[in-house]
Amino acid sequence: MILKQRSEPPEIPQLESLLQRVPIVHPLFPHWTEKLRRLSAGFHGEQRVDALWQEIPIECPHYCLHDLFIQKASSSHQIDTLLVTTRFVLLLEIKSIAGELNFDPQLRQFSRTNRDGSVDGMRNPDDQLRRHEKWVQQFLAAHKVSLPVIGAIVFTYPSSIVNSRPANRIIIQSSGLPYLVDQLLAKYPEDLLPTRKARQLASRLLEMHSDRPLRELEVPGELRKGVLCTKCPGSKMTYRYKKWTCPNCSVIDPHAHLRTLEQYRMLIKPLISNKEFRDFTGIESVSIASKLLTESKMTFQGSFKDRVYLIPDSFDAPDSI
Repeated sequence: MILKQRSEPPEIPQLESLLQRVPIVHPLFPHWTEKLRRLSAGFHGEQRVDALWQEIPIECPHYCLHDLFIQKASSSHQIDTLLVTTRFVLLLEIKSIAGELNFDPQLRQFSRTNRDGSVDGMRNPDDQLRRHEKWVQQFLAAHKVSLPVIGAIVFTYPSSIVNSRPANRIIIQSSGLPYLVDQLLAKYPEDLLPTRKARQLASRLLEMHSDRPLRELEVPGELRKGVLCTKCPGSKMTYRYKKWTCPNCSVIDPHAHLRTLEQYRMLIKPLISNKEFRDFTGIESVSIASKLLTESKMTFQGSFKDRVYLIPDSFDAPDSI
């Protein structure tokens, strides 16, 4: 049973919004583009691994949580996939990295050799997984539960070649996940927990989950303003007769300002005033801006003159507004 589905990392729409609103000649444009490519590739790789669970028959009661984020006082744990069963707990560290991969057990270093011979140093997924395993073991001990905790590193690209690997660490290609689960079920054939207790543990982990905070970007001052068309993003939409219209492709969207508010939140700040809303969207009328902000049903603080609105992570379906 899947208790938690995977959601898109918030940095993906954040970077997409940024790239729509900065000049292509900006010196950091290639850096942001590459960062977006890596994040998107990683997310799509995780989704491909998630799809494999539909093909894996698990004969014992089990509960799967994807993209579990546990925030602690001074640190956090982001676990790509956690499977709680009545026999064992399985943690997956999913990596979408191409090239020749090397683990150095002495230096605790992880590197990739590219086709051109260049070498990239990266965070060691073995050390990341060890942190998560230790925390899960402590979590189980706190609940007076004794279950084997197994961690595995899963590479999603068939072109990933692991030349050296850390001892006693399970490393597989994503296609090997069904075989790994079969092996674990054969190795641990007896239920160590009643179904109710396993469900309680998984539910407690889900309760501890929180949304990852959006990482701040160094947003340049020369952000392009306006309500941008989704069909031709280079075009600014105009507001007239209670709807936004693109002068280039004539697409009509009465709720396009909501998408712009979400971008404002991701790129600038979560609070916005009437004046800031007008300045960013290009609306000149104070009353029209006030009407649009009120109809968006955002929470607000302050009196009419100094009122600021709190932009949510996302808005309800337009039909409900």
